Formats: sequence, C-alpha cells, structure tokens
Amino acid sequence: MTTEQRLFATFLRRSVWAYFWGSLAVLFNALIVHGLYFAWEPWAWLYAAGLGVLVSLPMAAADLWLARRQLAPAHRLFAEGGGGLEAARAAYHALSLWPLLSAGRVMGPHLLAILAAFFPLVYLAHRYGGFPTGPGEMLYLLPWYPLNAALHATVEYLVGAAESQRLLAHLRARHGDAVVAWSRLRVPFLVKVLGVMVALGLLPLGQVALLAYFKLQGYGTAPDPAALPALIAWGLASGLALVLAGGVLLSREVARPVGAVLEAMRQVRAGQAGVRVSAIAWDELGDLTEGFNALSQALEVERQRNQDLYRDTVQALSAAIDARDPYTRGHSQRVGAYARLIARKLGWTPQQAYQLYITGLLHDIGKIGVPEHVLNKAGKLDPDERELVEGHTLIGYNIARQARALEPHLPGIRHHHERMDGKGYPDGLSGEAIGAEARILAVADVWDALTSRRPYRRALTPQEAYRQLQLESLDPRAVRALWELWQEGALEELLEDARQHNPALGLGGLSAPPPQPGSAPARPDEGAPGFRDS
Repeated sequence: MTTEQRLFATFLRRSVWAYFWGSLAVLFNALIVHGLYFAWEPWAWLYAAGLGVLVSLPMAAADLWLARRQLAPAHRLFAEGGGGLEAARAAYHALSLWPLLSAGRVMGPHLLAILAAFFPLVYLAHRYGGFPTGPGEMLYLLPWYPLNAALHATVEYLVGAAESQRLLAHLRARHGDAVVAWSRLRVPFLVKVLGVMVALGLLPLGQVALLAYFKLQGYGTAPDPAALPALIAWGLASGLALVLAGGVLLSREVARPVGAVLEAMRQVRAGQAGVRVSAIAWDELGDLTEGFNALSQALEVERQRNQDLYRDTVQALSAAIDARDPYTRGHSQRVGAYARLIARKLGWTPQQAYQLYITGLLHDIGKIGVPEHVLNKAGKLDPDERELVEGHTLIGYNIARQARALEPHLPGIRHHHERMDGKGYPDGLSGEAIGAEARILAVADVWDALTSRRPYRRALTPQEAYRQLQLESLDPRAVRALWELWQEGALEELLEDARQHNPALGLGGLSAPPPQPGSAPARPDEGAPGFRDS
C-alpha cells in the first residue's frame, strides 16, 4: 500500500467512524425524546429502537452514495493513483469543500431519507404491528427533526474540517502551490463562530423549549405537565454534552490554522525551504494562512535570487583565478562539478552536494597570491617556488574566512591537499581527521588535473587517471564513486569541457576495462603528475 493509499484509507476510516457515532448519538437522542414525549412503555422503546435501525439503512445508503460522488476526485488520485496536476487540483478542491459538503449531506439526503423511510415504517408498525404511536401523532414533532439534524451537521462539519487537512497538506507538499484550487466561498469569522454557538448552544435550548411547548399543548399526546421535568432534564443534559464536544471541536477548528502558521514559521526559521500552510479556512484565518504562504513564496524567490547572485559571484571569482593560467581554465568549475557528483553518489543530500560544489569553485582561490611565473613554469620548481605554491591553501583560507557566508567552505579550501597517509599539506592531517568535504575535493581535484593537459606533461586517459588515483593516498570510497560515475557516462560532459579548454588533449581508449588496484599506472611523458596540477 502506497503512502497516498494509507492516507486516504485513514481519512475514510476516521470519517466513517465519526459519521457512525454522530448518527448513533442523534438516533439515541431521538429515541429518548420520543419515548419521554409519548410516555412509551419499555417494550415500545425497544420496538422504536428496532425501527430506528431499519430507518438507518436507507439513510446510510443515501449518504454513502452521495459521499462517494463528492470524494470521487480524491479517490481517483489517492486510492487508484491516477492523474497528474489537474487530477490533484480536482482532489484538492473536493477535499477543501468536504466539511461543508458533510454538513450539507446531513441536512439534505440524511434528513430526507429519515423522513421518507421513518413515517411509512411507523405507519405500518402502528397499523399492523401494534406500535403505540402512529405517524399522525409524530407529525407534530416534525419541526423538531431539523433541529436534531442540525446538531449532527455541526459536528460533521467540525470533524470533516479536521480530517481533510492531512490529505490537503500531502497534496500541497507533493505538487506545490500549483495544486491549490480555492473556492470563492467566504464566511466571515464572526459569522462562523456565531453560527456554531447558535448550533451548539441555542439549538439544544430550542429543542427543550419546543418539546415543552408541544407537550403542554398536547400536540400528538395528552397534556402532561408531570412529564416536563424528564424532557427538560434530558434536553439540557444532551445539550450540555453537545456543547462540550462541539466546543472542543470548534477550538481545534480555530486553533488549527493558527497552529499551522506557527509551525510553518518555525520551519522557515530553521532554514527549511518550500514551507506552505494547507489549513483550510473560509474566514479571516484563511487570509492569515494565505498571507503566510505568499510571504514564504516571496522569501523563497528572494533566497533563490541571493543564491544565484552568490553562485555567479563565486563562479566569476574562480574563473578570474583560473584565467591566470591558460592550462587551468575551467578547472575550478569542473572540480566543483566532479565533487558534487561524487557527493551525490555517496548519498549526500542535494543541498550538501551543492555546498560542496561551491567549495570546489573556491578551492584554489589562494592562487591569487602565487606569482604567475611560478604557476606557469614548465620546468621543475625549486624549493622556494614549491613553498609559494603550497601556500595557496592557507592564503585561500585566510581570504575566505573574512566573509561569514564562506565559513562552511573553509575546511575544504584549507585541506583539499591533505592526504590519507598524513603526507599532505598544510596541516599534515591523516585519515578521518580530514573532513569528508576535503577528501572528496582532493579526488576531484587530482582527477581533473590528471585528465587535463599541462605545459609539462600530456593528459591522461580516464583509465590511466584511475590507476594513478588508486596509487595516491586518497579516500578509496570517493575514488571508487568517481570511477563508477565514469562507467555510467556521467563524467563525459565534464571531460568534453576539459577537451575544449585544452584543444591538444587526447583521450583515446575510453572503452578499456578498469584497471585492477595495485597495477602499474600509465605515466605521462614527463613523468608522474606534480603537485601543481591541482
């Protein structure tokens, strides 16, 4: 069973149980009212209970038929798994109207089915089955039936509003803002609260007053003031129970959108993107939720704009650094892209991999402090020149730490030349003491250097580069992930970028099988790649 099917099954189960208990409570209330009003004997109470069970069958059938039609869009989407965005919009619209439709069903087919089945059944039971009260006497209570149904309808509305929220939230989380299909219905908050207060407070009192008046007037029965205390006591007790239950539901109805907004605000403050509130309200609380959603969307647009500006600035800076050496043009961009692919292959989240990509763009920022004649030297570096080149990691670290926004990238900038055996620089870290970001960057850095032509050596083929990576003291998991990416064809675009920036690059033999660990690496013409490559 899929997540959507489980959600919809839970929604149906809770809705059916709420309808069952609500209907049972209303039927029980009707049984007590009729029994006290007509002063039935105990056997007549049981007889009437049986009639009530029979009446509930067509009532439930009518409700079920209409509810299935009203929930058809949601059923097709959640239970059958069919449709795209338009189907999701249709389901969202149906579910957003579900509370009102639930109340309408009770006041419409529910009530009409009771009346259509109850009075003929009472007629037959009275004429042929010895039931003590006929339909003529019960017709005097006809104004009472809508009052009883209205109490049930109020509870159905409140329960329906609570149960539909989970499905609405799921649809919005899966399809985004495009799924929202709002109804033009607008119910002011004051009207809704007053309406519920009337339904939960005045309707029970109206029920008591109506029954007492009818009893005193003798409508359908002999006037009997002695029966009034029992009727009034039951009316007040049932009304109090309904007020308590309805008050809890109403408080949840009011608090739900407010609580949803507060929870969404906490998520936004924690840095989560795409936060939306799906609590439906047709009053001023609905304006609150939609106002928050509009604000959240505007914040995301601004955050994306800032992120794009940040990325473009970093890319421009890395391109300016790479441009100092025509042989390393595009190097930082490719290192960042390689590192991002490796990170995703190793199970990093998209956001974590993107941050590593930015680190890759900045990893050689310290070369701005290395003289060009040293960077571009074709021959072997002397010790002083070697020290200058090795110092680019600390220079880059000191430059980047001036900007608070670059703080997450500092470890990768400083340690991307560390090695697993502790023979790297600048701090001589080894093993797990080297951060995961730096270990991945080291693999990406060396790979791009090996597969790019330099003034002092030719480019290596991917097979030759992989053999060399296996002999270097690099993270073996990252090395293997890189090789698997190449086998999958995920690196070809980046290798082609290296070819375009290095026209003399030759990468033949791409279909050769991967070398086995420990085999002799294929060395370039000028010997093993030097530390300046990366």
